[in-house]
Amino acid sequence: MKWEDCTTYMGPWDVMSSHLIKRDGPPPGLSSFTKIRLGWITKDQAVIVKPGEEQRVILAPLAKGGSLLVVKIPLNGGLYYLLENRQSIGYDSLMPDTGLLILKVDPEAMEGSGTVRIMDADPGAARFAHATFQPGKARRDLFVDKENKLAVVPLRMKREEMEVLITSPERAATAAPKE
Repeated sequence: MKWEDCTTYMGPWDVMSSHLIKRDGPPPGLSSFTKIRLGWITKDQAVIVKPGEEQRVILAPLAKGGSLLVVKIPLNGGLYYLLENRQSIGYDSLMPDTGLLILKVDPEAMEGSGTVRIMDADPGAARFAHATFQPGKARRDLFVDKENKLAVVPLRMKREEMEVLITSPERAATAAPKE
C-alpha cells in the first residue's frame, strides 16, 4: 500500500502524519483534530453547525490562534466534519497550500485505519498539495456532501481570517463568490 492510498495519511497537514515538509525546516503544524484531542482548542474556540442549518463564521488561522478556530459539523453515526483555516503562519509556514481545510472524522475507526480523512479540494494533486478550499478559486470554492445535505463555501479572506458559509447544496450555488 502506498502512503497516498492510506485513509489516515494527512501528509503535510499534521505533524502526526508527516514529520517534515522540507529538510532543515520546521515540522508541520497540528490539525484541529489533534489540537482538540490535546485540549489545545477549547469549546469556546469552536462552533457547532448542524446540517440543514445555515451559518456564517469567521475562522482565525489555526496556527495563530484566536477566538474561533474550528467549525464542527456533526453527522449521523457519530461522524463529523472539522473546518479549519490554514495560513502560512508559524508551524504552518511551509504548508503546500493555504485556505479552508475540511477533515472528516470517524471517532469509532480504529487508530491508523481512517480516523481522520482530508476532503481534498483537488484530488489530482499529489500529497494533498491543493487540499484546501479557497474563495473564488475555480473548482476549489465549494465543498458539497449531498448525502448529508451540506455545503461549505469559503466566502472571502479578511487579512488572515476566512469567512465561511455552512449551508445546503441548493443555497450554496447562489452564495459562492465568482472570480
